[in-house]
Amino acid sequence: MLLKSLSLRGFKTFAESTEIEFGSGSRITAVVGPNGCGKSNVLDATRWVLGEDNPRHLRVSTLSDIIFAGTAAKKPLSLAEVTLIFDNSSGKLPVPYSEVAIKRRTFREGESEFFINKNLCRLKDIKDLLLDTGLGEGTYSIITQGQVDSILSSKGEERRMVFEEAAGINKYKTRKLSAERKLIAAEQNILRISDLKVEVGEQLITLEDQARRAQEYLVIQTRVKEIEIGLCKKILGGIMEKKVKLEAELVQARAVSEEKAAEEQKDEDSLLRLKDELRRLELALDEHLVKVDQEKDRLRDVELNRRFVTSELKRSESVVLGLDAKKTELLAKINELKTGQTSTDPALTGGAVAEILQSVIQQALLSFNLLSAIASFFGEANSLQLLGQKEIEAATNLKLELLEGELHRAEEEIERAQFGLQANRRELESLSPVNVPAGEANPLLEATASLRQKREALKQQIDQMEIKLRQEEKNERESGSNVTVVEIALAKLEGEILGLTEKISSEYNLSLDELAVAPYEISNIARSRQDVEEGKRRLRELEPVNLLAIDEFEKTRERASFIDAQLADLNGARENLRNLIIELDARAEESFIQTMQQLSAVFSETFAKLFAGGEAKIILSPDKPPLEADIDISVRPAGRRWLSLSLLSGGERSLSAIAILFSLLKIRPSPFCFLDEVDAALDEANIGRFNEMLRDFSSTSQMIVITHNKRTMSVADNIYGITMEEPGVSKVVSMKLTEAAA
Repeated sequence: MLLKSLSLRGFKTFAESTEIEFGSGSRITAVVGPNGCGKSNVLDATRWVLGEDNPRHLRVSTLSDIIFAGTAAKKPLSLAEVTLIFDNSSGKLPVPYSEVAIKRRTFREGESEFFINKNLCRLKDIKDLLLDTGLGEGTYSIITQGQVDSILSSKGEERRMVFEEAAGINKYKTRKLSAERKLIAAEQNILRISDLKVEVGEQLITLEDQARRAQEYLVIQTRVKEIEIGLCKKILGGIMEKKVKLEAELVQARAVSEEKAAEEQKDEDSLLRLKDELRRLELALDEHLVKVDQEKDRLRDVELNRRFVTSELKRSESVVLGLDAKKTELLAKINELKTGQTSTDPALTGGAVAEILQSVIQQALLSFNLLSAIASFFGEANSLQLLGQKEIEAATNLKLELLEGELHRAEEEIERAQFGLQANRRELESLSPVNVPAGEANPLLEATASLRQKREALKQQIDQMEIKLRQEEKNERESGSNVTVVEIALAKLEGEILGLTEKISSEYNLSLDELAVAPYEISNIARSRQDVEEGKRRLRELEPVNLLAIDEFEKTRERASFIDAQLADLNGARENLRNLIIELDARAEESFIQTMQQLSAVFSETFAKLFAGGEAKIILSPDKPPLEADIDISVRPAGRRWLSLSLLSGGERSLSAIAILFSLLKIRPSPFCFLDEVDAALDEANIGRFNEMLRDFSSTSQMIVITHNKRTMSVADNIYGITMEEPGVSKVVSMKLTEAAA
């Protein structure tokens, strides 16, 4: 059975997943590195995955502290996980696998998980798996500098702890301590039970009298119950007969009331329909009145439009007449100019020219061409005296041209006026009083009058229906009053039934159905009531009564018997515990003496090898019992006298203590052994002997050494360096010396 590898993730300073491999040819592995780099965390991880839960042994305050807490550059992790993989080709572990992986995982919330070959299991399953393999509790798979110091300690109890652990008597001590606690508890229980027995005996005397009175009370109470239940049953029968009669009357009264209510409802529905019809008529009447108003407004608008169009027509006719007169005047002027143009009278004077100029200006104003006309005229006028008759003709032609233009415009205006005149005449024809039905009967007024007549008729019907409904409501109230009288009588009966129900329910826990089938009958109500009163009087005389005394008396009597049996059991258990403590002391003493004898022999052999023929022995002081005796370690190096460990040099003392621990490892071998800086106190003279011891034990166990010593490193097959390239985060660097040597 070999350790193949150790994997860490999130454990203490190992933030990243880290794997340390232990090859089958690597019997000695050295773990090196500067102080504070996390070397011992490798040992703590191994101790933890093998089942260690003591924070002190894991060098933390609480178990959650084993999870990587983070650095300035890395965030903290939420879990820690460690895995050990074993080569199980030899079948040492009792599972059908050639390779076995043991994994432990814990979370910051405090939960832990355990795995064997990736199968979830319990911590107990892992401990059971490692039993008898040298890796269980009390084995020496891990040896620390603290154990060396304990052996070298001058305090006997510290040294004794190492040897007692090796002898395996801690389990006897634990069982003895548990037995002693149980013995103390048994003694206390015997005293308490004895006192309790006296107390229970006194209770029995008191409860016996109370139980007798309670029995008599229950007999009378039962008889009273039977009579009262029969009485209630008789009364209930009479009430139910009355109820049946009243229910029949109520059915008849409700039928009459419902008939009248139905007739009233029918008339109410008719009234609602009439009112709805009246609302519709009034709405229709309102609509007709609106239409009449609209028609009046329309006729008024038509009359106004007709008057306006008539006025426009007259104005247009006047405009046309004026334009015709103007046209006639213009034609006359044109003819006059055309006739006068043929005359060659040279006696044209300045007055004539002035008249022509005035005419030109007026025509130019009408034609919006004043400047050009004036310029043309003056151009001609300046040369009037020079040019004579020819120029006078030019001025006349100009005037003629202007008059003709004005005539053309007048004709266009006449045409537009004629068009507007015709449009006004057509519009006036469309608005003629012939289109307004003034003399005829208006259908809207006739329809409105008809609606008003219908409305009045409906109002009369509604008034008659309301009078009828008031009479029907009076009749319906009278019928309802009859129903109410019967209902009140029934309600009184229901109240009596309810009171009877509450009485039998509260006093006897019975329902009406259960009362009806109860086997209790009475013949005379008065006599039964008298018997009930007499029974209750006797019950009051017996009170107060402890009805629980009957059960308490039986239970107390059973309890007294149980206490007697328990007291006998406790006395027997006390004797058994005393015998067990004696037996455990004997077994522990036997195991301790046997282990010490075996250890003394093995230590003597180991010491002889280390110190070249020296002798050593471990003896118990004879003046005390073996389990309390002082443990003396005496050695005699070659050529020297017998000495205690305290008289040796520092290196010799440490080497001797290491020899004892290795002797314990030889007695209780382990597949692998972690040595945590046990060579720290060895000088140069003794380190070589330690290395020889390592080689000897590496033939049976894999040796993993955490060390600072270069000579110890030199005997290692593999070296794993632990560094902190990043503060607070451990990293592993490996070197296989066997491969390097090859």
